Amino acid sequence: RLHRLSIKNIRSYHDATVEFPDGITLLSGDIGAGKSTLLLAIEFGLFGISRSELSGNALLRHGASDGSVSVTIIVDGKEHTITRTLRRTSSGVTQDNGWIETENARE
Repeated sequence: RLHRLSIKNIRSYHDATVEFPDGITLLSGDIGAGKSTLLLAIEFGLFGISRSELSGNALLRHGASDGSVSVTIIVDGKEHTITRTLRRTSSGVTQDNGWIETENARE
């Protein structure tokens, strides 16, 4: 299950963490509040950049040189955190380093 989402320099968010409780979660708010950004961040965290569907330019906060998304999931009672990063270069925004952390191991 989805446990936590941490984002830095993703679209309108400078730095935010959202904890997801057990059960059903409803994202609600005014237009432009950032609901879709949270969903796009989860997608990027789990699957990375998909050039035709989700670009780094669409995710990285305007004016930021780098950003990151960490998605923590719980599988069989154990936490796994997937982190992906973005970096702005002279040729555009690209996906940078990423890793998975599980019980004190990082790959």
